[in-house]
Amino acid sequence: MTNSYFKMNDSTLDLFCNHDPEIVVDTFSDVLDDRQHMIETMRDTYWNAMGTCADDSRPDDAVSIYEEWCLDGKDPEDINFEFTFIEDLTREED
Repeated sequence: MTNSYFKMNDSTLDLFCNHDPEIVVDTFSDVLDDRQHMIETMRDTYWNAMGTCADDSRPDDAVSIYEEWCLDGKDPEDINFEFTFIEDLTREED
């Protein structure tokens, strides 16, 4: 059985542009800054995707998703990894 809340995105940009706020597990996300919210959204989405792949008997896909998030087998949030953000290039300027 697949998780009805999980939606695979084509890219990380799609992950943020098409994020469904109903999926957010953290009820205090409204007090976080946008960058922290994006990091948590990406973390939660990868976690849900790994679980879905494992439940669907797709271990190779689950490992691939794990490797997208973890660095040398470590969670980037546990090793004080610094996330880099670039300017939003999807917004049209006047």
